[in-house]
Amino acid sequence: MDIDLKEEIRKQDGLLAEYLRVIEIQKGLIQEQKKMIEYLEDHISKITDIISDI
Repeated sequence: MDIDLKEEIRKQDGLLAEYLRVIEIQKGLIQEQKKMIEYLEDHISKITDIISDI
């Protein structure tokens, strides 16, 4: 039974490591999305300024 418990812990450690890897990837994607939103907001603001000047 001790071997089964060690094997279960090893499997859970592997799953946790995979979850952490996925979370890190998601954090990177969220950062990229934030950058894209800021970029779009800036351009929308510029377009709004141009239109309001007409």
